[in-house]
Amino acid sequence: MTCHLTKALLTSALILGIAGCGSHPARVADAAQPQSRPQPSAAAQAKPPITKFKAYTQRFSGETLLTQSHATGHVGDLFFTHWKDGGAASFKLDEQGNFTIDWVGGDYNYVGGAGWDHGDRNRVIGYHLDKDSGASYVTLYGWGYNKDMDPTDPAHLVEYYVVQRGVRTPGQGGEKGVSFVSDGVEYTTYRTLRKEKPSINNTATFYQYWSRPKEQQPLGVDHKIIFADHVKAWEANGWKLPNLDNFDASDDPTYQVFAVEVFMVDKGGTVEGRVWDAGK
Repeated sequence: MTCHLTKALLTSALILGIAGCGSHPARVADAAQPQSRPQPSAAAQAKPPITKFKAYTQRFSGETLLTQSHATGHVGDLFFTHWKDGGAASFKLDEQGNFTIDWVGGDYNYVGGAGWDHGDRNRVIGYHLDKDSGASYVTLYGWGYNKDMDPTDPAHLVEYYVVQRGVRTPGQGGEKGVSFVSDGVEYTTYRTLRKEKPSINNTATFYQYWSRPKEQQPLGVDHKIIFADHVKAWEANGWKLPNLDNFDASDDPTYQVFAVEVFMVDKGGTVEGRVWDAGK
């Protein structure tokens, strides 16, 4: 996330065009709909309810279309985040993890994806992409946060990327770390610093950790991201991850999602695919 949030809505023609794709119309998520409280697991009993976050909408069933400026929630058991600071982008998601993200060209930033409302160092993420027509990044994406650390230490809050594809260069201008191989893919690690930028915890100064693949990952086949390998590589550089499983930040949980990011794009595009938990 690189800019301040502003409200932006798709035109009704774009909404109708996207919702009309497929055999069943998508349910359009409405930011004004009443909130419902998902039942927490036993491991999450110590957390406050996820509805503490203003952006949290509800738990939807069936295919759902998101067009708001900032919304989180669940579709079935899948958590989603959908954030933009302008422009026009939409996110369609069903309970099986099938998703379509569409955007138009313009000078704005969008991040959206599906996954989990908390991170897990040992999670294995499966994904399959059928289409990518120019996203800045297609990536595993998430946050770690430690409320007990000194907030002037950038390591108290970390935004991380395990990039799979993209037209941008991940980690450009940052500190280079180790290279390693995970599930047959060669990655190189980078760390960058964000000063007083939007985050899950207000505006803050924080680190970004990156894993950049040597080659773009191909469309049309199944892939795995073994997150533990990336954590190990980052920590080999001395780059520690803060807590990945809490609701302590002000604006969003420490989620972990398979995401699409676009920013300052010249033209519109689409990413289509599916994400799932490959460790089960």
